[in-house]
Amino acid sequence: MPIQKLNDYVVPRGIRFISELGTDFRFYKFPVKCIINKQLPGCGFTEYCLRGPENVILCSPRKMLLKNKKDQHGREVYLVVNELEKEVAVDKDLSKVDKSRSQAFIETLKEMVHGKDTVYNRLMNEIKDYLGERKYLGKPAKILVTYDSYRIVKDILTSLGVFEGFYTVIDEFQTILHDSKFKSNTELDFLHHLHQSHSALFVSATPMLEEYLNMLDEFDGLPYINMDWDSQDSTRIIKPNLKVLSMMSVGTKLPEIIQSYKEGNFEKTIVMVGGYPKEIISDEAVFYVNSVNHITSIIKKCELKPEEVNILCSDTSDNLKKIQKKLGKKFKIGEVPLENEKPKMFTFCTRTVYLGADFYSKCARSFIFSDSNIDSLAVDISEDLPQILGRQRLQENPWKNDAVFYYRSTCDYRKISQEDFDKEIERKKKATNDLLSAFNTALDDAKFTLAEAYQTLARTQNYKDNYIAVNEHQGGTLIPAINNLVLVNEIRAFRIQQYDYKDRFTVFSTIHNTLTPDDIVNQEVSEFLKLYNELTEARKKLILLCEYGLSREALEIVLSQLSDGDSIKSYYISLGPNRLKALGYKKNNIEKELGIVVFSKELLVNTIFSNFSVGDRISQANIKEILGNLYDSINYTATPKATDLGEYFIVKEAKLNEIFPDGSKKRVKATEIIGVKPEYSTIYNNLKIINKENDILN
Repeated sequence: MPIQKLNDYVVPRGIRFISELGTDFRFYKFPVKCIINKQLPGCGFTEYCLRGPENVILCSPRKMLLKNKKDQHGREVYLVVNELEKEVAVDKDLSKVDKSRSQAFIETLKEMVHGKDTVYNRLMNEIKDYLGERKYLGKPAKILVTYDSYRIVKDILTSLGVFEGFYTVIDEFQTILHDSKFKSNTELDFLHHLHQSHSALFVSATPMLEEYLNMLDEFDGLPYINMDWDSQDSTRIIKPNLKVLSMMSVGTKLPEIIQSYKEGNFEKTIVMVGGYPKEIISDEAVFYVNSVNHITSIIKKCELKPEEVNILCSDTSDNLKKIQKKLGKKFKIGEVPLENEKPKMFTFCTRTVYLGADFYSKCARSFIFSDSNIDSLAVDISEDLPQILGRQRLQENPWKNDAVFYYRSTCDYRKISQEDFDKEIERKKKATNDLLSAFNTALDDAKFTLAEAYQTLARTQNYKDNYIAVNEHQGGTLIPAINNLVLVNEIRAFRIQQYDYKDRFTVFSTIHNTLTPDDIVNQEVSEFLKLYNELTEARKKLILLCEYGLSREALEIVLSQLSDGDSIKSYYISLGPNRLKALGYKKNNIEKELGIVVFSKELLVNTIFSNFSVGDRISQANIKEILGNLYDSINYTATPKATDLGEYFIVKEAKLNEIFPDGSKKRVKATEIIGVKPEYSTIYNNLKIINKENDILN
């Protein structure tokens, strides 16, 4: 039975946060078990859970997020600390499994069964004391717990006879699916105990797609409620301003940005404060890149210091070891800064903080990196991206709703046909059914041994050959079953890589369909690329590029999506739209023209940038003389003019005191170079870096 779509919960006009709804919003008004799509990140749903009148067990997938809430709310909440629970390493390759973590969880359960668990006893006493204190104060109890330790809390509250008085809220529940490969059987165990609980509110601003929910028996028939923030007041949903750019790799693009920051090239903007204009400088950057290995390599490459860097990743011994082995003992796994704390210049975030973390920077910009060819680095556009865009909380940050998204589409060697993928899924499902059949037909004495073997297989193979899972729900009895969470997650991962990141058009299209941004430039690019990719003839593509009428910003983005080896791109850059039109967009004419121009043009640009720099102020007579010599040196036949520099640089007229050979002085016309034309900025910067390096070597 599919999920049951109920009527939307329409939020009245004038309401921005859940707490403002007053008595109109109470948990008892919802079905005791349901899915709530809160739609709007930062709407205060989690805060309501922690400040509202109900007793709440708030379940979160991430320890770091719970600790952040504990730091914000102090003694008002109780944070369950289970030393035997290992942090899930969601910032490593999906093909790997954290065996120590799985084992530790199983050992925790075994300790509980045998009554030897000192952790259990401590939690029992602490929870009892906390509940007594809340009752004395006449305040509701708020218990914060990870998905993994929910079973312990449920057992303790049940033994105390108070469990029925709590609402269980599963925050960011879509991670149950996303983390299934990391956490093996524990997500299934969590869902099993939720199924046994009297209440379960599954909450997310980006819930897993209905298609996936309907594939999972664990959500069978659950009521689904969508919170409608838009119909009564469309201004409440602020569309992000997302700049989308392709990249060669994270390892090359991210250091470029860091270098720019270190050189003081900060983004600036003017805002009105108290009726007066005020300049805001963005000297903080938050990088979302889901790989500790990539992060440490980049920090090392850029020679960043501990005081410049905050690394937010899974708090595991393995991650700490990676960081300190590569960077030194002074580097640590960081924490999300509180509102009154000054953030560092560079914050690196793995998937651990993609959701739920509150950043209170007044000026930070966000940079998101996604490489579909590396499992851990692939950002889910429909779920991860909206979450990331909601992390900056302060309205006074002019870049709160802005971000730059760098992506790398799926390479040919990583592409798999739908047919081949479906065959692989069916193979693994058959292998699973065969294992279940063998278990069901085995003698009772052999079933336990067989189930133990299946359990070991699940932990060591990480669902490579089948979807077999083994649960311990009833007195330690091992029960084999199919892990549909892993099955559905594999379908999801395939669609992300093979469809969402298939090419530049699908990336833009998926983003546009997910975020529906008001950013006119992105819409313009998306519409252009759709038309461009539908064309098969190179000449028609060239005509479209020249005559579509793209804005300067959109043109810059479009050209960045085309590879440097694309002839259409080289034609456009070398000759420009007017000359290409004059040549009739015919390849023979273009190639003939390029036989004369390309060599001299390329050489000319490099020669000019080697001899002129931003900041130069030169008399126009001297410019003509220098250009004349340069032209002669490369056999360029054009007549040199001072205005030639305007083709490559942003210039302005100036005056200059010049001393002539006879000793006389005269104020003459000059040209000041104040910048580089956008289309040449990369060539200019690269050339200056090379020249600088050569100077050092020499």
